Amino acid sequence: MTVPVSVSDAPTIIGVRHHSPACARWVRQCIEQVRPAYVLIEGPADFNPRLNELLLPHQLPIALYAYCQHENDESRSARAWVPFAEWSPEWQALQAAHRQQANIRFIDLPIWAHDEDDDTEGDHAQAYEQALRHATHMENVDALWDHLFEDEAQTDVLPTALTNYFDRLRHTQPGSQRDQRREAYMACWVAWAMAQRQGPVVVVCGGWHAPALARQWLDCPSATTPPEVPSPPADAQAVGSYLMPYSEKKLDVLTGYLSGMPAPLWQRWCWEHGQAPAGERLLYTVMSALRHKRQPASTADMGAAHLHAQALAQLRGHRIPLRSDWLDALAGTLIKEALDEPLPWSYRGTLHAGTNPIVVALVDCLSGQHYGTLAADTPQPPLPGDVRRELARVDISPPSTLSLNRLDEQGLQQSQVLHRLKILEIPGIHCLHGSPSVLSADSEEQWQVQTTLHQHAALIEAARYGATLEDAARQRLTAALASASDLSRVAHLLNDAALAGLTRFSQQLLSQLTLLIARESRFDAVGSALEVLYNLWRYDRQYGDIVQATLQAALDRALWLLEATNTVDKPQLNAHLHAWQVLCHILRDQEHLDHSATQALLPLPRAQAVIQRRSQALNAAPLIRGAALGTLIRIEHPSATAESALALLSHCTPLQLGEALQGLMALARHQLTSHTAFVEGFSQQLAQLDTDDFVQALPDLRAAFAWLPPQERSQLAEQVLAHYQLPLAATQLTQPIAVAPERQARNQRLEQYALQRLRQWGVL
Repeated sequence: MTVPVSVSDAPTIIGVRHHSPACARWVRQCIEQVRPAYVLIEGPADFNPRLNELLLPHQLPIALYAYCQHENDESRSARAWVPFAEWSPEWQALQAAHRQQANIRFIDLPIWAHDEDDDTEGDHAQAYEQALRHATHMENVDALWDHLFEDEAQTDVLPTALTNYFDRLRHTQPGSQRDQRREAYMACWVAWAMAQRQGPVVVVCGGWHAPALARQWLDCPSATTPPEVPSPPADAQAVGSYLMPYSEKKLDVLTGYLSGMPAPLWQRWCWEHGQAPAGERLLYTVMSALRHKRQPASTADMGAAHLHAQALAQLRGHRIPLRSDWLDALAGTLIKEALDEPLPWSYRGTLHAGTNPIVVALVDCLSGQHYGTLAADTPQPPLPGDVRRELARVDISPPSTLSLNRLDEQGLQQSQVLHRLKILEIPGIHCLHGSPSVLSADSEEQWQVQTTLHQHAALIEAARYGATLEDAARQRLTAALASASDLSRVAHLLNDAALAGLTRFSQQLLSQLTLLIARESRFDAVGSALEVLYNLWRYDRQYGDIVQATLQAALDRALWLLEATNTVDKPQLNAHLHAWQVLCHILRDQEHLDHSATQALLPLPRAQAVIQRRSQALNAAPLIRGAALGTLIRIEHPSATAESALALLSHCTPLQLGEALQGLMALARHQLTSHTAFVEGFSQQLAQLDTDDFVQALPDLRAAFAWLPPQERSQLAEQVLAHYQLPLAATQLTQPIAVAPERQARNQRLEQYALQRLRQWGVL
């Protein structure tokens, strides 16, 4: 094969497709024959001082991960992976240039200089590709690329074919604004290398950019120093780049990586063994995988697929079967029924929903399962290593589903490590079950811990907060606190700190929390802070003394807001009732604590007096009066009885009845529903309502009784039936009834009609 050797006044610019084995061979051979002084590669120029890291003994695939993080404006943050496989042209350029002792430079803009822009091919390029597909009868650009360039029979004409293809593809199109900025920068690097006059210059870049670079480098001024790398934005919180492990599956165009090649495992076989042996491996591997998944794949099918592939290759003008020939042959042999979705290798992008299971197995098999590993001495931020050590220390081995108990010492340590990872928003860490409140009655947690590629990238970014998991989680919460202006949000951060065992974090957070408590104007918002603070004060040895002053301030503010609150907006209804429940829980606990502790936290008579006034305030919403009276009943205040609850309900209009009952049920459901006099009295009140009044009261009544668990509803039903001397057992009311499908459909239609009418009347 004849290789065009660079002369002193012209660089050798090789346009390639990323991760193409054919292009990788051509790049390696060209560099070995030209023996250039400079090899310029499309890659982020800010990584040039660390290019030696790429020459360490890694196990590919790996990727260069670059990020630019804007903490307060995530839309401006940028992240990019530059993957390398053995068959990537850029990787072969690196290796060949190193062997030739050439000067190696990355020449593309850094990630932070890649502004958002339309980065798609122009109309001419799309029309040109479409014309080629029509002429060659290829279904998409990947099949077209294989047909034109990956066939080993066309190796001798590959350089000329690539140049003609990319010249015609780009034609005279200027490209997007992003293309133009990148190409202007890369052209300056080419002009600089040529100005050194030290020998031939080889440039390896995406084929779309190659024609533009060939024209533009001549217009760049000669320079004795290399082009300056643009500085990161002044307001960027974190900027960096590191090597990280990658996977073959992530290289697949069917995972959404549009710069990738389809079937990475096939590409690796072609690189390592050639296309003919790759075909045999594909047939054997696919058949074995299908049999393992219990899909139909017999020896006869294997023979038929082999013959089918040979026939398709001859029909399409291929010396030996290519990727699409083998896949079409396997699909035609193994799939006996009509397809609901097109074959994945006939289009670009992720798999369509409803794709045939055999086809899915084919694609999954050829995506590859190989994961790369970095060389042992590859520079990395300290956080990923500390996380690995922490997981090993608490005996967590991803991937796993972990059940733990925070009351157990081992379980507590595991929970704290996982909560720290959750604070850092590390992918692959999911809490499937567990109370969101620290040290609640439910101490059981269930976690799903997985290892993902994005997890490593997230740990690299999170390393800006600290070198250890504990420090990073604490600093992440500190950063969140600095921008938090909502009491509920700060209380949530305090709860996260406690769950993660970040005790040294608390004082700064409590100072912010105390300030926000003093400014808060909503009772329900103070309730969320009360819950966290009281749990810490009551149960946590490390937090008890620290949070007491803040807890006292929250209790005082809550009581003051109770006096001033007369209405409750519907969206805050549940939050308001939850705040009442928290306050009631605190008061009940205080009655059973020793006298000194009670006096140290709050004066109980004052709190009871405030709540009693609220229960009797005629200008307060029925929900507030009901919740206040329910609280008094719950704490067994002498003035609060079932009779007083009935009296409250009797003075409510039909529209107010259900709302008042919600407050009562949310705070004292057990005390009221187990009291026969209350059940009988309330039943009589309902019986006195006419149809219109009952319809008006019904939505809030249903919401009130929703506070009862199923067992308590059954017990209440027993009392009501006994009151009316009905023999039917309450359990029969909740047992499923066999209904014919036709009648069930009719009943559903009637229910929808009833709901529609209720909405028209304004009831719902």
